[in-house]
Amino acid sequence: MFSGEDINIFKNLLFAIFLILPITANSHSPLASSSPQNGETLNAPPTEIIMVFKLPAKLIKVNLTKLADKQEKRLLGGLFGGGDGELVTLGTSFLMNIGVRQMIPLPSLAIGDYSLDWRAMGEDGHVIKGGLTFKITGG
Repeated sequence: MFSGEDINIFKNLLFAIFLILPITANSHSPLASSSPQNGETLNAPPTEIIMVFKLPAKLIKVNLTKLADKQEKRLLGGLFGGGDGELVTLGTSFLMNIGVRQMIPLPSLAIGDYSLDWRAMGEDGHVIKGGLTFKITGG
């Protein structure tokens, strides 16, 4: 079957794999927190979005969408095949800056539901992506 030497090689291989896996997993920079938080309801529009990563990262793409309300979505979706929402124009000064804390300045936002989709690159070169939503009620 297996010799003692084969078993030792297998044990050493497993040891090496378990030693390398935590290093690889920790090299990515997932999002640690954000303001607003995912799913948060705000009484007033935010002037910025703050993203805090576990390790330094740089934002390479960010899209903020004001989601269409249900009535607009039904009407526009039925007529034009879309109606998911309207892209909010953001500047680009915050892109490509490496750091743990990223700040995205916002234009004046109206009452409604918003979705933020982002892509970032960690110091190790791996691209990570995510998203969050928030709602502005205005009162």
